[in-house]
Amino acid sequence: MLGGLLHAAHIPFRGMIISSAAVIIICLIAYFSVRRGEILKATMIVLMIKAAISPHTPVAAYGAVFLQGLIGEGLFFNKRIFAFSSIMLGLIVGILTGLQKLIMLTLIFGINFWDAINQFLNYVIKEFFISSSETSVFNFSIVLMGLYVLIHLLFGFCAGLFASKMPAKINSESANNHIVPEIYSFNQKEAEAVKKKKQKHWWRKPSYLLIFILSSGLLIISYIDPNEVNLSQKSILLMLLRALLIILIWFYFLSPILMNIIQKLLHKKSNEYTNEMNNMINHFPLYKSTAVVIWRLSTKQKGFGRLNYFMVTLIINVLTLKFPD
Repeated sequence: MLGGLLHAAHIPFRGMIISSAAVIIICLIAYFSVRRGEILKATMIVLMIKAAISPHTPVAAYGAVFLQGLIGEGLFFNKRIFAFSSIMLGLIVGILTGLQKLIMLTLIFGINFWDAINQFLNYVIKEFFISSSETSVFNFSIVLMGLYVLIHLLFGFCAGLFASKMPAKINSESANNHIVPEIYSFNQKEAEAVKKKKQKHWWRKPSYLLIFILSSGLLIISYIDPNEVNLSQKSILLMLLRALLIILIWFYFLSPILMNIIQKLLHKKSNEYTNEMNNMINHFPLYKSTAVVIWRLSTKQKGFGRLNYFMVTLIINVLTLKFPD
């Protein structure tokens, strides 16, 4: 639901915002739960609903959600350190989210991929900006990886800090100012009109397109000016061929097998949580209406102020929703 709304609104950093929202939700479950195990229970229900209504969800998404729930269950062993646990969860999830992409790229393209980035960027800088040969020793890939993880880390820290302050906002007298009565008069058809994010094929994703463009550029350079790069045409072609084979094996062989195993395991557990699952699925239209109305009301805010208003108001209204009998 949140992913579709952010996609329709053309919000950047959607992946990091969604993982940050997961951190906030886990923290709130930990705060309001009266016994241990509620985070894992909620995680299992989320996974079962994903399997039921979105069977084409990638295998990695199941693993990420389960790992986040497992870490959350382990961190929130004592409510007296709720703020510390919230920030730690945000930091850990931020790091893991950032590393996940880097590890995946390394597994698919191999170590040569990072060397290829260094070669390409050093060549571009040398040709267009600096003529000195000293730039050839600069390790751009380490800098890019560090920045990528750092951005995720900052998002995670902000999410944890936000979550640590959320209970006080919910319990404050000013929380009533965030109640939006328009939710119940909102036309459900308008909520359905919000475009759902379509699953892109792997070759249409910006990250993969950028990688293949970079590799193709390096391949052309290796033909035009072979003395400027230390990678041969053969090694570049092998890197691309390796990536293509791994992607094809994963998407058309391993992923379907793993997905089948995951869905069977979740189906066995679904009988335990039938009522909870049905309630959640039946309430989805009202959740979606709530999100759409609040997002429209947040237009008066700008930048991250809008996102902050949206998250606070959405959480307060979801917690106080009155469902029809």
